[in-house]
Parts: sequence; C-alpha cells; structure tokens
Amino acid sequence: MPAITPRGVEINRDAARPIEAIRVARTLLRTNRVTMLATLDPGGYPYNTATNLIVEPDGVPAVFMAGLSIHARNIEADPRVSMTVADSRTDVMTTPRLTLSGRAERVPADETAELRARYEERFPKSKLYLGLPDALFYRVQAQAVQLNGGPAQNANSVTPEDLLTDLDTASALMSEAPALVASLNQDDLGTRLAAAADAKPGRWRVSSIDPEGIDLSTASDLARVWFTDPVVTRSDFDTAVADLLELSSAP
Repeated sequence: MPAITPRGVEINRDAARPIEAIRVARTLLRTNRVTMLATLDPGGYPYNTATNLIVEPDGVPAVFMAGLSIHARNIEADPRVSMTVADSRTDVMTTPRLTLSGRAERVPADETAELRARYEERFPKSKLYLGLPDALFYRVQAQAVQLNGGPAQNANSVTPEDLLTDLDTASALMSEAPALVASLNQDDLGTRLAAAADAKPGRWRVSSIDPEGIDLSTASDLARVWFTDPVVTRSDFDTAVADLLELSSAP
C-alpha cells in the first residue's frame, strides 16, 4: 500500500496558478525549524507531536527524540511516520505546506556526531538535552510527498527523489564544507547572501553548504539561497558564490 494513497482526483491545470513545485517543496523543507511529526500508537490511533527539524546536506530530514518519549517508542514498534512543514507565522491555508510520509530509521550511535553538530548549530539550547543518556536521532526516509501550495496551487507531481541532493559527484567539495562555512562567516557574507534569497533583514550567518546551495540562519529564522546550477568543485562553488554576491549588490 502506498505511503499516501492516491484519491484519483485530477487537478484542473487551467484553474491552477503556476508554481515551481519542486523548488517550493525543497525550500519549505530546508527553511523550517519545526515539523509536525505523526507516529502510530499501538492502539491504532495517530499520535502527533511538534519537534525540531534538521535537514542533512543530501536533503534527508532528521529529528531528535528521547528514547522514553511516546513518539520514539511508537517508532520502535512501527517505523511508519508522516511529517508536515509549513510557515506557522502565517495563515497556513494560504501558503505552501509540505507533507512527507515514509519510515523513520534510527541513526547508529557512531554516525550521530555530524547530525549532533548540525542540530546544535540550528538549536544552540539543544546542548541542554542532547546529552541525555537516551538521546536518539532518526532519519526520515520519505516514500511519498504531497505539496499543498496554497489556493489553486496544489501539486501532486513532486516525488521523494525530487527533494534529494546528489552528493556523490561532489565528494571533494563536501570534504571542504566545514572550512568553506567558516570562511564565509569569517568574511561576514551571510547577510549579503541572504539578500540574494530575499530573506528578511537580520544578522544572517552561513550554517551549511551543499552542491545546490547555501543554508543560512539567524537566531530565529532560516533561509535558503539556491545556485543557478549544481556545483561539484571548489572552483564552481567560488564562482556560484561570487554570482550570488553580485546579485545581492544589484540595485
């Protein structure tokens, strides 16, 4: 049975407003700090909770939870989950929201160091609870995706693969990622890059990079700036960043 069962309802393309569905879906996933996570209670009822969200460089979402939590125990009994992201600061019926359904996979302890660092970068107060003896990370491997883009902007053509970023061809670049992030922040380029993403004014810093763009953050907000084309080398990356900085300086 599919993770999201098709309802057989065709979208009237003539009535729908145009939407870059894949770009909207990917940006939603990468620029939300919170997700609504639904697990299955052993009694058969859905159990929903709000939790912090991080996204790995390849586009796979991940969440932290304490092993004693209800949602962690639910996942251990049945790994099927669903998660939704949306801009909760707005009327969510008028703005895009994204739902992923799939399976949660516990991250082995020897693979959590990078995830933990990524989590602490996004949520500095997490140092208070990431040290718990039952601290766990789960990756959510999406098996179905549904994007509701707002009134007359629904899209059912986005696939789980559309949310992912290929890292295999850019392994050399990704090996330099920590140094590149540090260099960009040392030069205080985050705010200029945020301007290229039309982010609201603030003290932005670079939080991570990948072959398709740059993730930015402030104390309370996230933004994503996309490259025109994927990059695979340091030279390509430097050129893409220079192009974005030129764009941010344009009147």
